[in-house]
Amino acid sequence: MTPAPDGRDRLKRAALAAAHRGWHVFPLRPGTAEPAVRDWAGRATTSPWRIMRCWDAGPFGVGVAVCASRLVVLDLVPATAGEPPPDPYRLPGVTDGADVLAVLLEQRNARLPVGTYSVAGPRGRLQYYFAAGAGSCPATAPEPLGWKVEVRCTGAYVVGAGSLTPDGSYAVIHDGDPQPAPGWLRRPGAPGRENTRSLQRSIV
Repeated sequence: MTPAPDGRDRLKRAALAAAHRGWHVFPLRPGTAEPAVRDWAGRATTSPWRIMRCWDAGPFGVGVAVCASRLVVLDLVPATAGEPPPDPYRLPGVTDGADVLAVLLEQRNARLPVGTYSVAGPRGRLQYYFAAGAGSCPATAPEPLGWKVEVRCTGAYVVGAGSLTPDGSYAVIHDGDPQPAPGWLRRPGAPGRENTRSLQRSIV
């Protein structure tokens, strides 16, 4: 799915808007989630001049280099059709990453920070951007928090708002500043089986 010719300016504005926030961006192949350049991490930039020159050349999607942008992104991934959750998430009402996150937060008596920058992707995908803070990006990528609950940081990128992929588009749903990354975001682990009964009640 390739953006219409008049979508080039819209994509360029989306790339410039991300760079204005201090996020390092690079082009994605038109209509895909794949980098359009080699060494995307090294070529990601916040330079308006470089961005305008690049996006004037084609209707590229917007990739955001997460760690270089001092971000940690919580990525709630939709399940494919008919894909069942594994144990211990095989609970009533659990069908995707958003449901699993609710289980994890219930277990930890934690909350998702309100007002952080958020993006909705295709098929119900949700991405929450958090500020990593100086020197706090981990040396290695953290383990997933749970089924379909991914943490994007070191060596990762995300598809930025305004981009179009074969599955659909990405759009901002809350345009606030990224809030500080909560502590539980860096502590992977599934809910214990001993908590399953109470978790079932919390998500039905």
